[in-house]
Amino acid sequence: MLDVNGTLSDRGVLLDGVSERLGPIRERLEVRLVSGDTFETLDAVAAELGVAAMRARDGRTKLRVVDELGRERCVVVGNGTNDMLALEAAALGIAVLGAEGTSAGALRTADVVCRSVLEALDLLLDPRALAATLRQ
Repeated sequence: MLDVNGTLSDRGVLLDGVSERLGPIRERLEVRLVSGDTFETLDAVAAELGVAAMRARDGRTKLRVVDELGRERCVVVGNGTNDMLALEAAALGIAVLGAEGTSAGALRTADVVCRSVLEALDLLLDPRALAATLRQ
């Protein structure tokens, strides 16, 4: 489950490199965009990426999506306060530091913090790197 504003996009514009990385991820995982849609670009971004999308104005709605997908097998990537419940509930929560900033709550509730969404997607493409980060 991916947030859009501040995560996959900067002020409504899809970040370069996202589409290319999502292709191989979509071959292995179901990808859903769930966003508050602040810049009203969710439908266009979803169409460009070829993935399902829904609007979620608050964190409880995002948490319901995680529950529907199954907490134990869900990955959430986000940056906002409305991502906190989902980041914490998912099997893996990744907070992204982007140009639109990252809420302190997202940083506290995530399992992993990445400097960009591209780094977060790269972790999903290379499970060994993710395992090294999460090894106890």
